[in-house]
Amino acid sequence: MSGQKDLTKGNLVTTLLAFALPYIGANFLQALYGAADLLIVGRFCDSSAVSAVATGSQLMQTLVFFITGLTVSATVLIGKAFGAKQYGSITKIINTMSICFFVAGVILSFCTIAFVMPLLNVLQTPVESLNAAKDYVVICSYGLLFIFAYNAISAILRGLGNSVAPMVFVAVSCFINIVADIVLIGKFGMGAEGAAIATVISQAVSVVIGAIYLRKGDFVFDFKFRQIKFDFETAKDLFKIGLPLSLQDTLTPLSFLFLFSLANSFGVAASAAYGSVVRLNAFMMLPAGAFAMSLTALTAQNLGAGKMKRALNALRLSILFAFCFGVIFFIWQQVAPKSAIAIFSTDEAVLSEGTRYLRSFSYDYLFVPFVFCLNGFFFGCGRTFFAAFNSIFSAFAIRVPVAFLLTTIAVSPSLFEIGIAPPCASILSIIIAFAYLEYLARAKKLLVRK
Repeated sequence: MSGQKDLTKGNLVTTLLAFALPYIGANFLQALYGAADLLIVGRFCDSSAVSAVATGSQLMQTLVFFITGLTVSATVLIGKAFGAKQYGSITKIINTMSICFFVAGVILSFCTIAFVMPLLNVLQTPVESLNAAKDYVVICSYGLLFIFAYNAISAILRGLGNSVAPMVFVAVSCFINIVADIVLIGKFGMGAEGAAIATVISQAVSVVIGAIYLRKGDFVFDFKFRQIKFDFETAKDLFKIGLPLSLQDTLTPLSFLFLFSLANSFGVAASAAYGSVVRLNAFMMLPAGAFAMSLTALTAQNLGAGKMKRALNALRLSILFAFCFGVIFFIWQQVAPKSAIAIFSTDEAVLSEGTRYLRSFSYDYLFVPFVFCLNGFFFGCGRTFFAAFNSIFSAFAIRVPVAFLLTTIAVSPSLFEIGIAPPCASILSIIIAFAYLEYLARAKKLLVRK
């Protein structure tokens, strides 16, 4: 069966790397996809346009996190069914998911367009960037259905052990986005509006390719649009697992939006610098994120097959591999932070502000591998409520208050004080997660919830 792979068999290191490396590739391309808008705008436009795209894309990224969290539920349910060889359940999951996510996409698009200005005002978007940021968000909102569809298709394939096809889809989409950015921004001078149009076009193409692959590929399920049926119990399972993830993936980035708001209050240079670092972090965090989500699929399949020990060993390996990447990124940002910021902007003020932030924030590269991989394991176990609670609690009990406190008491507040907050939140999250894992082990409750 060319479109799927059994993750419950074979050498664990080989299996994990074979699944995770394409996932890293896909995440890299996804980050490049998002960074292309900011990078090309930074080359052809002024700082106000960079700030507009940075702010607008940060808001859209929060919505993408919500969508991704919701669709991960399909990976967990399909992975569990595939590991247990309950192939009939997979078709039912896909059918129900298609209906639920289409409705959710329409509602989310409408709400985003309706409330775009209040959202941008909450972010304290600089006046010079406000109109351009509004245009960017409104245009991107029309593509939210495509984002739902792409993430749903990818979630299905990853639940079946296929991480290569999603990488191919996003590679094609990334190429189209970059070409369209160069044409619309570089040639026609469309700025933030052009960046948004390019994004929507590329998203639509990736969905078309993914849908064709699902329809023509060799899978254990039989998916046909005209035979889609809704199953209420399956929908309950999807939202029971997915909503906590969506809540986490929405509220946790909101804590970073609060940090973005603080950065915006320091002026256009700080806003552009913070936005540039956000895009940089999409690359720096992607190995940890890739191993975490690979672990989710691997854990779901192995627990479906009753192989708990293999899932726990995969957790240890995932943390080890992700941490190695984190050490490399930490050293880079401590030694030569300007070289990273310069990828997005050559403005000296932006470089200076970005350096201040990375000096303190880069410690988080050492902690995030633990946070992400532990969450990925809990996701695969179906224990999404705990993972969501832990992430949200650490974000709003530590990240937001620490950033606010340090910028308030500092004599000359800068992005350096803001950058201290995320590592502090990660440390708390790790302590809570290991305590919960120990509790589950002692109570013998490491089981997938039905």
